[in-house]
Amino acid sequence: MRRDYWETLCNIWAAEIWQQTSTIMKVNRAANPEANMHTSVSISFATHQSRLEKELKRLPTFQEVFDRTHKKKGTNQYISNRAREVAESYSQQMTEKYAEEDEQPQLDPEVWVAASGAPKKGHVYGFGHSMDTSRVLSGASSSASQTSAFNVGVGTPGSSPNDMMGFIANTISGLESCLAQTMETRLVQMQTQVTDALQAQLSQTLSQVISQALSQVSIPPQAAASTSAHAPHVIQD
Repeated sequence: MRRDYWETLCNIWAAEIWQQTSTIMKVNRAANPEANMHTSVSISFATHQSRLEKELKRLPTFQEVFDRTHKKKGTNQYISNRAREVAESYSQQMTEKYAEEDEQPQLDPEVWVAASGAPKKGHVYGFGHSMDTSRVLSGASSSASQTSAFNVGVGTPGSSPNDMMGFIANTISGLESCLAQTMETRLVQMQTQVTDALQAQLSQTLSQVISQALSQVSIPPQAAASTSAHAPHVIQD
């Protein structure tokens, strides 16, 4: 890595705002380590939903998308106890609630909140930050509301001041969470790149130093063979 690049990175990491953000994220992760665990990497919830819809050739349920983003790849194991408990609780409650119905809705917001717990800072557990949670938070229960609550998008605020303020607050909260996750992901990527570059440079430098040292103290193979050929033979009685 070029020295000016390295110095620039060091200056960024040493900046007060970077240190403050890093500290806040560390505290948040330590306080609730399972809160943001998922297997979707940087792929959005909407993208996973779209891909799963193509695979199944139908609109997937919310739990199917949740399982896709919260189970270890290649296995049927959830990535955390909380994810497993929420999924099992939601599935059981949906079965009980719609036992006499021909089919279940794609998502029942009330059942999901009951299974996952109360929203925190406008965010519902299991929902991607790009999803509209306003209907879930308002406790919508009609079939139309249940379907639209699963749709991904910004959402349309109501006409009253309270609806507008709630919409703005949810939007800001989602943007802040998304920004924090993006910064954290970028930080990890930068640290990995720097570490790999330093290791490669160190390995190359060490190899060069060792080669130079050996060339100075070792006898070349040709010279060693020539010396051995002209050495006098000792005859023993």
